[in-house]
Amino acid sequence: MDFVTTQTYLGDILRIVSDSLLGPTIVLLLAFIVYAVFCIGSILVEAVTEHRNFKVHMPQLLDALADADQGAIPGVVEESGLLNRQKLALLTVYDYRTLPGDMLVALVKRLMNEEEVRYQRIVNRNNVAVRVAPMLGLMGTLIPLGPGIAAMGQGDLGALSSSLIIAFNTTVAGLAAAAVCLVIARIRKTWYGSYMNALESAMASMLYKIGMLQDAGQISVSRPSSHAQAFRDALKRSSGTQAPAVQEQGVAAPAAPATAEAQS
Repeated sequence: MDFVTTQTYLGDILRIVSDSLLGPTIVLLLAFIVYAVFCIGSILVEAVTEHRNFKVHMPQLLDALADADQGAIPGVVEESGLLNRQKLALLTVYDYRTLPGDMLVALVKRLMNEEEVRYQRIVNRNNVAVRVAPMLGLMGTLIPLGPGIAAMGQGDLGALSSSLIIAFNTTVAGLAAAAVCLVIARIRKTWYGSYMNALESAMASMLYKIGMLQDAGQISVSRPSSHAQAFRDALKRSSGTQAPAVQEQGVAAPAAPATAEAQS
């Protein structure tokens, strides 16, 4: 087998592989278009149900936490303009205020990390679409051009026009899906950054307040309280849906009471 024959044989294999990828490429592009439409709907829902309710004024909240008595802290948190998930995280820290300082800091870090991972996971899905959709659009552009050029050489203008239509449509679909997801990812990144900054400030203030209460010997309980669970139950009753689960994910419930009793 000479070099020309080998090259032709390998070229035929590549052409078959390339042509076989056109169908999956178009299907994936359609899936990304559907996902982009879903993202538009999801961010509108998120804006109405979550971002609109984020009306916290951090200096006032921090001052209120610093000046509140031990029994008034849950009310300050519940009346703040934070998101419900953030309120649950703060109330969880308050419920376990009997823990030693280093364990309480570890609990705060875990709760903060869970929130950050949750937001990052949502943004990463948008970023995947931003990067992959244009690649698929480029593949959908290049794959039909080969048969189109071959058809042009044979004078088959119908096949050429069909190939060009597929090429242009896949390019537009990939860029449109990527553009929508890029805008949504930027919006969400801005929102989530604001959420995390507010939660970090509130957590720092809560830790400082609990530290002051512990130093003054004003912690009046020996076991973790259940303000977070009560707040979650209230959310369930008011909305009729599953409230965000923060306490169960953030704390190993059987271990914490034993630690608190050992401390007392």
